[in-house]
Amino acid sequence: MQLSGLIAAAMKRKGLTQKALADRLGKKESEISRWLSGLHNFTLKSLTRLEAVLEEDLILTFRDQAATAARTAPAKVQWAEAEDSWQPPIRSQQPQRRRTAPMEEVYTLTEAA
Repeated sequence: MQLSGLIAAAMKRKGLTQKALADRLGKKESEISRWLSGLHNFTLKSLTRLEAVLEEDLILTFRDQAATAARTAPAKVQWAEAEDSWQPPIRSQQPQRRRTAPMEEVYTLTEAA
C-alpha cells in the first residue's frame, strides 16, 4: 500500500474528510487531494504533522509493509542448463570503471591574471 493509501485509511478511521484534515493542518483542501493522489513527495515536516493530527504512525507502518513485502517476495534462482545444480543469481555484466586521481593543474600568479 502506498503512503497515500495509509493516509486515506487513517482519515476514514478517524471520520475525517479532506476539508476537515486540511483545516486541522492549516492547508487547502486541494493540497490534501494532491497528497491522496499518490503523486506527492512529502517532507518530513508535513509527515510528522500528519501523524500528529491523525494520531497514527504512518512512516513506521509504511516501512514495515515494505520490509514485509521484500521478505515475502519469491526468490529468483537460476539453474544451470548443463548441470542440475543451483547457481547464484548473475550480477549485471557492466564493465568496472577505473578510478583515477583527478588531474591537477598548477597556475602561477602571472598566468591566472
